Amino acid sequence: MVPDPAPEVYKERFNQFADAFIYNKNISRAFEFIVEDYINHNPMAQNGFDSAWNILSGIWNQQNLTPLRTLYRHPMSWVNYRSGFGEIVDRFRWEGGCIAEHWDSGERWPTNTTADPALI
Repeated sequence: MVPDPAPEVYKERFNQFADAFIYNKNISRAFEFIVEDYINHNPMAQNGFDSAWNILSGIWNQQNLTPLRTLYRHPMSWVNYRSGFGEIVDRFRWEGGCIAEHWDSGERWPTNTTADPALI
């Protein structure tokens, strides 16, 4: 998005992403928030939209997920949920209104979860 959106817009976009990704398991809608060349730090996946899409699109809506919590602190966000693989924390870096980077290997929920005053 040009110009870069305000932090409040990022938070709203994150909420839409989290709703699609872990609450409704709508992978097509969730991927509307991911840039084509995003960086993926999962050692089992390559960088880029297509790699993640190819891994998740065929299986995501069949996953048994229990959403636990979400958090947005500009420019980072976290989603925490349980799946057949155990408890998962996905961390995302947002840029230009979209997800530009992703971590999920050994991620932990942030210990300082004080809200950004600009987003209250």
